[in-house]
Amino acid sequence: MSKSDSVEVSRHALYMNALQAITDHSRAIAKLMPHKGERGRIAEEIIKNVLAKVLPKRFSIGTGVIFAADGQVSSQTDIVIYDNFYNSPILSEFGPCMFPVETVFATIEVKSELNKRELRKSMDAIMRMRSIGSKRHYVVPALATRGNEIVLASGKQVLSVPPRNYIVAFSQSGLGPKFDDFCTKLRNCLDEDDSHVHGVCVLEKDWFAGRIAHEKPAKLVGSSGHGLLQLYSHILKAQQNFTIYPMDLDAYL
Repeated sequence: MSKSDSVEVSRHALYMNALQAITDHSRAIAKLMPHKGERGRIAEEIIKNVLAKVLPKRFSIGTGVIFAADGQVSSQTDIVIYDNFYNSPILSEFGPCMFPVETVFATIEVKSELNKRELRKSMDAIMRMRSIGSKRHYVVPALATRGNEIVLASGKQVLSVPPRNYIVAFSQSGLGPKFDDFCTKLRNCLDEDDSHVHGVCVLEKDWFAGRIAHEKPAKLVGSSGHGLLQLYSHILKAQQNFTIYPMDLDAYL
């Protein structure tokens, strides 16, 4: 590694540490709130504010309902990370946004306190989200032959990979006093009906546990410490192999 590379890495580490400091400060303020609902709303704002700083600009952050061409509709989703380059949500003046599933990269369920019951509710919502996202309709650029020439064309394509799904809680109860205990209980919940959650973050404990794809029984990665930064890193890496194109509007007609 060159000296200039080392300097850039150091600067990036300083930037990430600064984001962690902002997170810690916001988390300390949230602890002063007596009501769980208020702590949950603060947790939501913490996540949105830092995501806006670290996500590529082709993504935007919103809240609302996600729907598919076959008529399936999600419940109200706390945080929706959506493509704002090729596509855009359907906005409503009188309530939350409406997002065609083709525009959605990831969702985040936010909880003030995570326990087994709330974890199950979030997993049920995520399993529904995965069903909604199992058929995403796009118009995909391609090369075609016209006579002796190769020209740019486009074709319709249906992708079956659903959006990424995460859970973030301000605190937790009944899921273990230590990170390893938490991971054991989370794995057990994931294996009960093969629920798929890409990652769970507990702000108060500074924990993050991410699921390794395609592993059954479930295998987790993550640790105690810098939980929110681990979440952001997981989301950033996930977008590297998740493809979004212009949506096929004809699928909705």
